Amino acid sequence: MTAAILLFTVISLVMLTNMREQRIATQISTTVTSIYEDRLVVAQYILQLSKKIEGVITVLEREDNEITTRVHDYLVQIATLNDLYEKTFLTEIEKNNFEAFKQLCQDISKNNKTGNHDATLLAAREAGDTLQILSLIQVEEGKNQLDEVLNMTSFSNILSYLELAILIVIAVIIQVLVFASKTMMGAKKPTHENLN
Repeated sequence: MTAAILLFTVISLVMLTNMREQRIATQISTTVTSIYEDRLVVAQYILQLSKKIEGVITVLEREDNEITTRVHDYLVQIATLNDLYEKTFLTEIEKNNFEAFKQLCQDISKNNKTGNHDATLLAAREAGDTLQILSLIQVEEGKNQLDEVLNMTSFSNILSYLELAILIVIAVIIQVLVFASKTMMGAKKPTHENLN
């Protein structure tokens, strides 16, 4: 009877371990996917946006005759990237900085249309600074998500070692019970002594 209870415990422990491992694997998959989609891809968007803003700044600093048209062309490309960026998951601080960046892009557009190139240049430089902040946020959030994955795996490893130890203890107890039952059976065997 005791061996049956221990065997049931082993089977239950294996089933619970399997269920927990599946849940952890799903969480890790979700987190790693988020690291790619919401951090690495967004970092690429920020890099492209930075290049476009640098292009705007370069055009404004050169002061040629086609400033307004060239700045507008960059702003069209920036708007496309902003739409892609906005579809990703944004943390609250990231959302606030991204909204500030979009507002600066609107200021660049408005000042560009009115021909106020000094104000356009100032807004473009501020937009570049905001992109730097967004880039730092990506690094920090990516690190936080990586730490989350590492914590999940280390916790899983600790539990696996604990389960292994429990299984070894249960196996030893089962062996002791088996040997004890054989010894008792040997002791209970009636001896066939001849009474005659």
